[in-house]
Amino acid sequence: MRVKIDRTGGFAGLETHVTQYDLADLPAGRAGRVREALDALDAARERGDEGGAIGADLFVYRITVEDEPGGKTRVYEVTEDPMGDSSLLDVLLNAASE
Repeated sequence: MRVKIDRTGGFAGLETHVTQYDLADLPAGRAGRVREALDALDAARERGDEGGAIGADLFVYRITVEDEPGGKTRVYEVTEDPMGDSSLLDVLLNAASE
């Protein structure tokens, strides 16, 4: 499973590639945390709870998940939390660099 994260927004509104990794290349514990974070995004989507903070200067992270090469692709858009409660987003952003 491959994960790619891009960021848009902020004052300049630029799009930036943030990170990309394959869960098969991560240690089992880290890959498990990423899977849990993605499951939480799926659950939020099913509840219709994908909203987030609103603000022109906030970053929006586009998380693209490809289950296998040429397989099913899911795309999530997660808005940065202005209150700093971004543990789910932190897991996804830092999985490759821990």
